[in-house]
Amino acid sequence: MVKNFYLEKILELKNNFSVKIISGVRGVGKTFLLKTFAEKLRADGVNDGEIIFIDCSTNDRPKNFQQLYNLVMAKIPESEKFFLLIDDIDRVDECEKTINAIFVGTPAEIYVTCSSATLVGKISALLSKNCDVLKIYPPSFSEHAKKFSPKNLSNALQNYLRCGSLIDTVGAGEKFIPAILRGAAHELIFDIVEKNSLQNARLFRQLMINFAQNVGKQINPHQLLKILTDGGCSTNSNSIQVYSEIGAQLFIKLPRLDVRRGKIMPVGGKFYCIDNGIIAGLAEVDEKFLVENAVCVELWRRGYNVSYGQAGMMTITFVAQRGDEKIFINVLPLDKSISIRKGTRSLRSLPADTKKILITAKPVKKLGDIENITLRDFLSGK
Repeated sequence: MVKNFYLEKILELKNNFSVKIISGVRGVGKTFLLKTFAEKLRADGVNDGEIIFIDCSTNDRPKNFQQLYNLVMAKIPESEKFFLLIDDIDRVDECEKTINAIFVGTPAEIYVTCSSATLVGKISALLSKNCDVLKIYPPSFSEHAKKFSPKNLSNALQNYLRCGSLIDTVGAGEKFIPAILRGAAHELIFDIVEKNSLQNARLFRQLMINFAQNVGKQINPHQLLKILTDGGCSTNSNSIQVYSEIGAQLFIKLPRLDVRRGKIMPVGGKFYCIDNGIIAGLAEVDEKFLVENAVCVELWRRGYNVSYGQAGMMTITFVAQRGDEKIFINVLPLDKSISIRKGTRSLRSLPADTKKILITAKPVKKLGDIENITLRDFLSGK
């Protein structure tokens, strides 16, 4: 279920001179959001005739940009303004041409859903970047926890860390869960390959597997190229760069921030995934990185730009920035393999007026100017 704040974000974009693109992987809730927005328009007094809703996932969908254009033009009402809502638009060949023509030639307010990062770039380029992109993430932990009784919140947290929330494993037998996650993860990869018309499906799949295996770890591009070529994938640095950008639908690269100079460093980077279940479906990963990944996704979901910090020889798990707000966050493993003193060292090196948070399994006292939040409370939005 898409949270209300996504609908609120769409409503905030309403009346902007732009095409609104709702982006996200298959199954994340894009269609639900678009239909909910249509219902909201009707509730606010917009006539049905002023709302054109086109579903491009059906067998009788328009197949190319000309068919889509003709379909829309045949439905345009005689009004000063109308709303054009197109679901799953990336199934229409060269659909960006239709969007461009309608945007510049009609009084339409346009909203589309798509899974293709390539298509988002094409539409943005044609419209001189007159696009607002809303990325939808899988359900939060607080939404996921609703599937569990209040007495089983610890089970809800473990299930969320291990399986995420995009792939439904609640109620599945323990022995079936790995196969469910594996199958769903590879289906998502296939969907991205298909919708972005990637020529080297094997390279893209192996790249995503490598990102899963190394989630939360700094990746050296040269070592990555060697690993892929040694594994039999015909590739080069440019192909890896292009496929990594497309793969950002699943794995997003966090830049490295020089905390003392306040600048992003040109080298280095860590990848985190939009959902823990995708990681588990592609690789076996230490719980430490699953915990970090869950925190990172929650920060993205709340609208923060996220990097990881380098303070001399010390690291900071995440640096989250949203407008003028900046938060420095360290995340400790649930197994307490890192002491509180060691886990707060890099935070204690920061100025006293800096907002600092330590996320732990259980509450910790006497941290001075460092705020402590338990993992469950943080993921619950408390």
